[in-house]
Formats: sequence, structure tokens, C-alpha cells
Amino acid sequence: MGKVALTRLDDVSPFRKVAMGTWKTAKDPSVYGIVEIDMQKTLEQLPDYCQRHEVKITPAHLVGRAIARCMKNRPEINGMIRGSRIYLRKNVSIFYQVNIPGEGTDKIKKATLSGAILHEVEKMSTAQISQNLFDKAAQIRAGKDKELAKNLNMFKYLPWCLSRFYLNLASFLIYGLNWNLAWAGIPKDPFGSIMITNVGSLGIDLALAPLCPYTRVPLLLTLGSIQEKAWVVSGKVEVRPILPIGVTFDHRLIDGIHASQMAQEFKKCFAEPEKYLFND
Repeated sequence: MGKVALTRLDDVSPFRKVAMGTWKTAKDPSVYGIVEIDMQKTLEQLPDYCQRHEVKITPAHLVGRAIARCMKNRPEINGMIRGSRIYLRKNVSIFYQVNIPGEGTDKIKKATLSGAILHEVEKMSTAQISQNLFDKAAQIRAGKDKELAKNLNMFKYLPWCLSRFYLNLASFLIYGLNWNLAWAGIPKDPFGSIMITNVGSLGIDLALAPLCPYTRVPLLLTLGSIQEKAWVVSGKVEVRPILPIGVTFDHRLIDGIHASQMAQEFKKCFAEPEKYLFND
């Protein structure tokens, strides 16, 4: 039998090289789950809130507001693992993954992912989350985020065999030794407490994403697309807009009881949006 015909792909985005340096084996402490949110009341009240604050609100902003509240009320899981010990954070920081569309004749090939982090989100309203994330995402898409651009551009020239070493070393220096590497294009605490990615905006119904070990982030939420589903309300079946969310958490830091209690509180935010999401 002949050899498999393969062509090595060398011209890739920095993110593709980051991904190759992130995961080596399937051995990890990740737990995966799915939460479905009834968005009926939230969507009914959303237009008035957007008009009052003159902002555009997406499910990612609403989920950020809700999960920040949950983390504030459950501070024992707002932390990271350093060595073999758990360290708690004082504030809630959320890392949002940002899609950067490609340009030119080969848009799909040049499209990539980046990220924007918001700190002290527990102090922000839904409108403030929206505005802050819009401003940061606009800077990233325009190439004006100098720190991030400097770090990602380095991956264009970093050999594949060194990408994993670089990521793990940077993680150790930032989180293990608490060094400030801003000079290298790596801001302090670049990934925060939680990661949120909105795959629904890409037309994907639902997805489950893996944790990135070098980020030290113990919780990742993957937002799917809102779809109408048959839903039981007070013993009757109704058609409701349902938001599916893929949840991945680090079992070393978060147990099933934590996840269960947080899920209940999380759903409460969308059951009473006027009290928890639009209360400003």
C-alpha cells in the first residue's frame, strides 16, 4: 500500500498554533454538562432595556451578568489552582472569546479567534458589560490592542515544537510566580475567572468546549443559538425560546453540589430578569 498523501499546512493563524500547544493528551479533570434557559421573560423585557440605555444586548452579556452574580454569591469557587493549592479571587473577571473575521480573497482561512477580558464584572450592570465588551472587541478587530497583537504576532514566528513550552512557561510565570509580563504583551491576569464563548452567533446550536490548562480558568460557558422548543410551564406544554449553554468545569475546584446550586441561581436570574439582569 502507498503512503497517505499529505501536505503540511504552514500558513496558519496564530490561534491555530496556540491550540496545538494547548492540548497534548485527553487526560484532564474536566466535567461537561448542559444547562437550558427559558428566555421568554428576558426577551420580552430586553427591547425596553436596550432602548433606555441605548445599547445592544446579546445573550453573552446577559449570561456574563448572571454568572458574575452567581460567582459573587459563591466566592469559594471563584479561584484558581496554583501547585496543589486553591487560591480565591477577590473579584469576578470574565474572558470573552472574540471572533475576528478574515479579510481579502481568503476570508475563511484568515479568520481567527481572540479574546477580551472584563475585570470586576460583579460591579457592572448589563449595559456596562455590553459597552465595555464592545469597546474592547472593536479595538481587537481594528488591531489597536497593542499588548494582545504583540503577543499573538510572536506565534507567527515561534516554532511549533516550542508553542506548548511557551504557553506553560508563561502560565507558570503569570499565575505561579505572579510576575508582571506586560512588557512581553501579556497583561496581568489575562484570562480571569470564567470564559464565555458564543458559538450561537456562528450558527451552531450547541457545543461543549475543553478547558485550557495554561489559563487556570476553572469554568467555561459555551452559548448556543436560541431556538423554540416545547417547554413544560405549570404543567402545560408551551413553545418557549430556549438558550442552551454548554458548561465545562474543573472538578478539582468545583464539585457537583457547587454546579447544581449555581445552576439554580443562574436560572433564577432569567426567571426574574427585572430583579437580576435589568435592575439598573
